[in-house]
Order: sequence, then structure tokens, then C-alpha cells
Amino acid sequence: MQTIVLILILAITVEALIQYVKTIIKMLEDKQYKTFATQVAAILIAVFISFAAGVDVYSLVGISFAVSWLGTLLTGIVISRGANYTSDFIKRIQNPDFGEIVLEDVVDTVDESDKVSTHTSSVPPNA
Repeated sequence: MQTIVLILILAITVEALIQYVKTIIKMLEDKQYKTFATQVAAILIAVFISFAAGVDVYSLVGISFAVSWLGTLLTGIVISRGANYTSDFIKRIQNPDFGEIVLEDVVDTVDESDKVSTHTSSVPPNA
């Protein structure tokens, strides 16, 4: 079981890194140089602070890397995304079954008063 959790956590990490790199590349392609510079600065500052504080979120969940500083580096990159992203990321690595999408069925799109009604499905996330 522990191996499966490790694989899931590393998969979550790789997916997060790929999405971040794709976002940064898109900024360059769209010539959004100020936003690109801001993102790179956020990464550098967050990684610096992570190393200075000795923060390693992976060690908190029992993962140790053969390269001792890799957990701190990855933690800095995750932190650079901001508080909401970091919170969601930590929830996902603490519980890899944590769902991103809550399934909903739209029953009535609009009633007479122009209000949207929804019905939450009985199917749990990640079912």
C-alpha cells in the first residue's frame, strides 16, 4: 500500500510540474514577458525561502529522496504557485484520493426567475 501512495504522490508532483512548465512556456509564446518574469521570480524566491527554512513537504508525508535537497526544491516550486495551489497540493499528497471535481447534474438550467438549479449527484468524486 505504501508503494502505491508513493507512486500517486509522485504522479501528482509530475503533473503539477508539467502544468506549471506549460503555463510558463505559454507566457513566452504569447510574449507576456512581465508575467513570465513574475513567475520566475516567484519560483526563485519560494525556493530560496524553502531552503532557508528547511521546508520539505514530502518528508512530512514520509517520502525521502535519494537526492536530499530535491524535496525542498520541489516544495519551493509548489509554494511559488501560491497559497490556494499549495493548500490543494498538500491535501492531494496527504490523501491521493482527494477529488478535484465534484460531480453535478444540472436538473433545471433556468426557471422563471432566471435562477440556476443544480442537483448534486450521489456518485462520489473519483468513483
